[in-house]
Amino acid sequence: FATDVVVDVGSMSGSARNVTLANCTFVDGASLYVVGWRSDPPAGERADVLISGLESRSGGGVLVANRFPPGSRVTVVDSVLIAEKRVAYRNAYDLGDASACLVVHSVNLTGSVLTIARTHVAAVFREAVGVLVVGGVVLQSRGALYVDGLLVQTALGLCVSVEGGVAASGGSVVAFVDSDFLLCKHAVSVRGAVSVSGSAVALVRSDFSSTEDYAVAFYSTVSLAGGSMLLAKGNVHDGVSREMLHAAGAVTAVGSTLSFVRNRALLPRMLSVSLSLSAGAHLRVACNIAGGTVLSTAEEYAAAGFGDAGSINVAGCDACDRDTHCYAPETSSASMKDGVCVCECVSGGYGEACVSVGAPALPPAAGTASSVFIREGVTVRSVFVVPAAASEVTLRHVVLDGVSPVLYVPWMARDGVRIVVQNVSLQNGAVLYVMGVGALRGAGAAGSDESGPVELSVCDVEALNGALVLTGTFPAGSVLTVTDSLLVAARSTPLVYLPGSQSSPYAPVLVLSGLRLVRSVLVVSGVALVTVLTGGRTVVVDGAVLEVVGGGVALDAALLGGEYALYASARVVASGGAVLRVSGSQVYAAHGLVFGSGVEANASAVVVNDNAGALTDGALLVLRGSASFASGSWLSVRGNSISGRLLSVPSYPRGAEFAQSTLTLHGNAGSGPVVMDGTVVLGGAGGKLVVGCLTLNGEALQPMDYRSAGIIGKFRPVACGVCDADVNCFAAATRAMSGSCRCRCAEGGYGRDCLPVYLPHVDGCNRTPAPPLLSHTATLTATRSLTPTWTPSPSATQYWPTRHGPTETQRVTETVELPLTRTPTASVSSTLWWSDVACPTLAVTTTAAGGSLTQSDIRGGGSAVPTLLMVALPPPFRWASDPQLGTHLSFVPTSTAQPSGFGGPWGAMLRNATWVRNETNPSTVLELAVPVHRGYFIDADETLVIRCDAVAVFSGCKGVLLGSFTIRSNTLPAAASVLSAITGVVAGAAAVAVVVTGGLGSVLELQALGVFARMPCASAQERASTVSQTYFLSVFAALDPLWMVVGNALLAAVFGCVHCGVTAAFQRWRGVDAASAWAAMRFPSLTYVVAHAMHLGIFFGSVFALAMPGARVQHRVIGVAGVLYGVAFPAGVCYFIARHTGASFTKYWQFLRKPLHERLLYPVGYWHPVAQQRMYGGMLTNMRGSRVCWCVFQLSVLCVVCLIAAVHPPVGGCHVQYFCMAAVLLAGAGVVAFTNMMRSAFLTMMRTASFVLFAALCLVSAANHVAPSDGGARAYAAMVLLLTTVLLAVTVYSVVVWYAEDRQWQELREPRRGGLEALLRDDGESDEDVQKLHEMTLLSYASGTTVASSYRPPAQLQPMACDTCSDALSLLECASSASCSINYTALDR
Repeated sequence: FATDVVVDVGSMSGSARNVTLANCTFVDGASLYVVGWRSDPPAGERADVLISGLESRSGGGVLVANRFPPGSRVTVVDSVLIAEKRVAYRNAYDLGDASACLVVHSVNLTGSVLTIARTHVAAVFREAVGVLVVGGVVLQSRGALYVDGLLVQTALGLCVSVEGGVAASGGSVVAFVDSDFLLCKHAVSVRGAVSVSGSAVALVRSDFSSTEDYAVAFYSTVSLAGGSMLLAKGNVHDGVSREMLHAAGAVTAVGSTLSFVRNRALLPRMLSVSLSLSAGAHLRVACNIAGGTVLSTAEEYAAAGFGDAGSINVAGCDACDRDTHCYAPETSSASMKDGVCVCECVSGGYGEACVSVGAPALPPAAGTASSVFIREGVTVRSVFVVPAAASEVTLRHVVLDGVSPVLYVPWMARDGVRIVVQNVSLQNGAVLYVMGVGALRGAGAAGSDESGPVELSVCDVEALNGALVLTGTFPAGSVLTVTDSLLVAARSTPLVYLPGSQSSPYAPVLVLSGLRLVRSVLVVSGVALVTVLTGGRTVVVDGAVLEVVGGGVALDAALLGGEYALYASARVVASGGAVLRVSGSQVYAAHGLVFGSGVEANASAVVVNDNAGALTDGALLVLRGSASFASGSWLSVRGNSISGRLLSVPSYPRGAEFAQSTLTLHGNAGSGPVVMDGTVVLGGAGGKLVVGCLTLNGEALQPMDYRSAGIIGKFRPVACGVCDADVNCFAAATRAMSGSCRCRCAEGGYGRDCLPVYLPHVDGCNRTPAPPLLSHTATLTATRSLTPTWTPSPSATQYWPTRHGPTETQRVTETVELPLTRTPTASVSSTLWWSDVACPTLAVTTTAAGGSLTQSDIRGGGSAVPTLLMVALPPPFRWASDPQLGTHLSFVPTSTAQPSGFGGPWGAMLRNATWVRNETNPSTVLELAVPVHRGYFIDADETLVIRCDAVAVFSGCKGVLLGSFTIRSNTLPAAASVLSAITGVVAGAAAVAVVVTGGLGSVLELQALGVFARMPCASAQERASTVSQTYFLSVFAALDPLWMVVGNALLAAVFGCVHCGVTAAFQRWRGVDAASAWAAMRFPSLTYVVAHAMHLGIFFGSVFALAMPGARVQHRVIGVAGVLYGVAFPAGVCYFIARHTGASFTKYWQFLRKPLHERLLYPVGYWHPVAQQRMYGGMLTNMRGSRVCWCVFQLSVLCVVCLIAAVHPPVGGCHVQYFCMAAVLLAGAGVVAFTNMMRSAFLTMMRTASFVLFAALCLVSAANHVAPSDGGARAYAAMVLLLTTVLLAVTVYSVVVWYAEDRQWQELREPRRGGLEALLRDDGESDEDVQKLHEMTLLSYASGTTVASSYRPPAQLQPMACDTCSDALSLLECASSASCSINYTALDR
C-alpha cells in the first residue's frame, strides 16, 4: 500500500466483524488505521481484527483507536515497523510534535483484548517513541492489553510511552511478556495516574538493554486495590545509572500484592519508589539479584530500594509460594516442577501467573525467513535499523557521517549471522556499535546453544574522529576480526549508547565495553589506531569486565599511538584456556598497555611478544590493582624492542601473584633506569620467573645485573639462544620441545607458542581461515619481524580448542622482521570454498606519468609508447584460465557519459580493446592498451568503473569484482591558472578603487564570475579559471551556502555598526554637527558600498541553499530570509534616495561645447553640495541625476542571473540554463544603453559591454555543454579575458575621474574670469536675474570643506531635469538654481 489504509470497524455491518490483513507492506509513508467505535458500541456486537506479517520501513505506522465491544480481539503479530524519520498521522489522530511507529489512541477495552505480539518496532529519529499510548487506556470487565515478544529499539527515546492514565478494573490485565527493549531512555514510561482495581499488571521476562534512565518509570501515582497484583518476574536491567523501576508519586496498595521474583539488575538498588501498604497489602520478593548479589534478607531488600524491611515478605529461591508467583484470586496452588514454580489455575485463571484474562491464540509463527541487509555505496547521515532475523549484514563502500548505527546481534538470525563491514568511512563523530547479549542476560546464556555463532569481518575501515565499539556477550564459536583499517581521533567522540561509560573524553577509536567471549575470538590485525589528544586512550576496555572464557583476544601487527596505547578500566578475566595476545605491533605512546583494574588469568595465556616502539612514560605492559595468574597460566613478555620500560606490576605488599604459573621475561630490549618495576610473588610450588637475554640502554644485562634492573625475586636465568620450553611455549598445551627448538603442541595447542586457542591470521578482506586440521606439526623459524608470511589450511568453521587433536603433519612457517608497515601474503595449499568468499576489489593502475590517466594521455600526449591500463587481483585470488577472460570485464561510467569522452568514439574503442595477461604476473594482472583518440575531450573528470564477473576468478567468488579509475580533465591548465590569477588581481584592484573613490566603479562583474564558478553546471575548466572570484563573492565561499548568507550579512552588519559608532565618536570628539561628521566620515556612503558588495553573495547563497538537494530546515529558513532581504535591499535603497538624500545634480560648465572625445570620456555633471556628495556618494557617484534610482539596476539584473544559476537543472539541461541567463543579461544591456543612465558615456558603454560579454560567456558555456571542444575552452578563456579587460578599464577610468574631479573641481564647475560675460554676449543674453543667480551659485559652492561643514539642506527641493539643457543659458540656469535635486527629508529630521 502506498496510501493510508483505514479499517473503520465501527462503520462496518454485522454483529461479528472480522478483518484480516496478512503479509501487507506499506510504502511511501503510508499508515494503517484500525478505528473502533467512537462512542459506546451497541450490545451484541464484536470485532475480530488480525494484522499479521505487516511490514513498514518507509516512515509509516499502525494506529489503533477508540472503543471495542466485549469479546473483541485486536491483534498485531509478526510485524515489522521501522521508522528512520518522523511518522505523521493525519486528521483526528494528528499527534502534533509526537510520533511513534505504533500508536494506541484513546482505547477503551471493555471485555476486549488488544495484543501486540512477535513484532519488531524501531524508531530511530530524534525524540522518537516506539509505541505510544495517547489519551490513556481504560480496561474494564476482563479487558486486556497484552504485549508479548515485542522488540523495541529507539535512539535513546521512549520505547513505550503512555501519555495519560491507565485504569484497569474488573479482572483486567496489562502484561508485558518476553519483550526486549533496546537503547531506550525509558523502556516503559507512564505520565498519568495508574489505577488498578481487582486486576493484574505484569512485567515478565523483559530485557531492558542499554537503558539510559529508569527502565520503568511512573511519573504520577500508582494505586492498587481490591485484590490487585503488580508482578515483576524474570526481568533483566543492565542500566548503570538508574534503577529498574521508579515511581515519582506514591505507590499505594490496599488489599493487594506487589511481587518481585527473579529479577536481575546491575545496580545495587533495584527500585526507587515510595511504598504505602495498608489493609492486607503485601510486598513479596523472591530470588532477586542486585549488583551481583542475590538478595536474601529483608534488610538487603530494603537497601535495594524495596522500602521498610518490616513490610517485606521474603521467599527463598527454592520456595514456590502461591501468593508470590501467582495471581492469587485465580490460583488454586503452586508447586515446583523442574526447578520452576508452576501455578495451578482455577477455571477462571489463564497463563503462567493465572491472570483473569487469557492471551488470545496466535497464528503459528511463520519460520522466520533469514534476510540479508545490505548498505552499499551510500553516505549515511541518519541512523538505520537492521531488521530482526537478519542472517547477513553488509556495509560496503559506505560513509557514516555523524551517525551511530547499532548492529544488535541477539535480534539477528538464531542459527548464526555474518556481518561484513568493508571499506567504510566513519566521519564527524560516527560510531559503529556491534552489540552482543547484555551483560546480565549473557552471563547466564553465553555458553548455551541458544544462538549460532557470529562472524564479524571489519576490513578497510577509515575513521577520522569516529570509533568502533564491541560490547556484550557473543555466542560460542564466534569470530570477530578487524583488519587493514586506519582509525584516528583528534577530539572526543560521544559514546551515546554506552550509558555509564567514562571513556568518551579520551577519544578512543576502538572500544571493548563489557565484552564477553566464550569459546570465541577477537582478532585485530594490520590496523593503525591513533588518538591525537592530550590524555587520549586509543584502545579502551571499559564496562564491568572483559571476560574471555576458552576464547581469545589478539592485537597483532598494529600501530598504536596516543597517550595510552591501550587502557583497560575494566577488570580483565581470562579463564578456561583463554588467550590475550599483543604481538608484532608498534607502540608509540606515553603509556603502553595499561590494565588499570587488574588481570586475572586461570589456565590461560597473556602474551606480549615481538613488539617495537617508544614510550615517553610508563611501561609497555602495566598491571595495576590485582594481578593474579593461576593454574598453569603464562605471562610472556618476549622479543620486544621498546624505548622505555618493559613491565610494571603492582608493588609490595600486593605484587603480581603467580600460583603454579609462569612469567617469562626474555629477549627484550628496553631503556631507562630499570627493565621492570613492582613485585613478583611466586605462590605455591609451581610458580616460575624465567628471565634472560635482556638489553637495557643498548647494553646486554648479565644475571648479576638483573636485581639493579628492577627484577627482584627468585628467578631462573635463561641465556640467549638456549632452547627452553618455559621461554617459547605454553606448557599446558605443549607435548615436548624438538631438537631444533620447536614447540610440539599437544591436543588443543596452536601456533608456534602452542597457545590454547586458535587465533586465525586474517588475510585482508577475505574470509577468515579456520583452524588447522587434525594431526599437524608446527615448524618454526623465527627472526625479528612484523611481516608474517605463512601457509594456513582452512577448512572448518569452529574456533574453540577442544574439537581438534594433536598436530603432526602441516607445515607452518613464519618469518619476523621490523618494517613500519605490514604486508601479509598467504599461499593456500588446500581447497578453499571460494564461492562463499566475497569478491575482492580490483586494484586499477596505469603506466601513465603520475599513475593516473589524463585527457592528454588519451589524445596522444606526444609519447610513442602506449599507455597501459592494468587490473590486479589481491592475493590469494588469481584469474581463471579462460582464454576469453576479457569478455567478463566491462566498463561502466559513474555518471552520465560525456559525448566527447566515454560517451563518444573513444568509449567504443575502449570497450572493444583486448585484455591480455601481464607478462610478469599473468595469474593476477590483466592489462590493455589505452586507445588514442585525438577527438577525446572532457570538461570534467570522468570516472569509470571496471566490472568483472565472478567466473573470471579461479574457483569463483561471491558477488562481482569492481575497480575504478579516473581520467582527469587537464584542458588548458596553464590558461586556467593564469586566468584565475589575472581575474584575482583585477578584482582586488577594483575593490580598492571602489573604496577609495567612494563608490565609483563596481566589483559586481567580478562577483558574477564567482557565481559562474559556483553554478552546478560549471565545468572543471570554468571553476579553475575563476576560482579566486568565489572569494570576492563571499570569503566563506568554500563552506556551506549558509555561511555565505550568514557570513556576508554579519560582515555588512558589523561594518555598518562600527562605521556608525566611529562617526558618532568623531562628532563628539570634534564637537561638530551631524552633517559635518557624516560628511567627514563618509557615512552612510561606505556602509552602502560594503552592503552593496555583500548583497550578491547573500542572494546567491540563499537561492543556492533553497535549491540544493537534501536542503534541511535551517537551509530553508535562512534561504527564505536571504531571498527576502535580497529583494528588499534594492527597494530600500531607492526609497532612501527618494526620501533622505539632499544632493542635487548639475551639468559641468560648457559640457556640450567640449569636443566629442571629451564628452564621451568625461562625466556629464556632478553631485553637490560636497557634504551630501560625501555622505551619499556610494549611491550617487556612478549615476546621472534623473537616473539615480537606477543605481541598483545592475545589482538587480545580476540577482536574477543568480536566481537562474543556483537552480539544479535536469540532466542535460545546462545549456537551457545558460541561454536563460544570457537572455536576462542582453535585456539588461539594452536597458543600460537605451536609458543612458551612467554619469558618463564611457561608463554607459562599459556597463553595456560587460553585460554583453557576460551574455556571450553564457552562450559559450552553453555551446560547451552541447558540444565540448578545445575551441569552446579557448573561447571561454578569451571571453573571460575580454571581460576582465573591460573591468580593468572601468577601474582605471574611475580612479582617473575621481582624481581629476577632486583636484580640478573649481575650474570644471565655474567659468573663468570674463568667460561668463563673453558667453552672455555671444548668446545675446544680459539678464540681470541670471547674473544674480550665478553669483549665488558661486557663493554657495566656492569652497569645499567650508560648505560641507555649514550646509543645511532645505526642507524640500523641487526636482528639475537638467539633462536636456542644450545651450549655455540653460546650463547657467541649471547650475545657478540647484536644479536636478532629489526629494529628501532634512538630515536633522
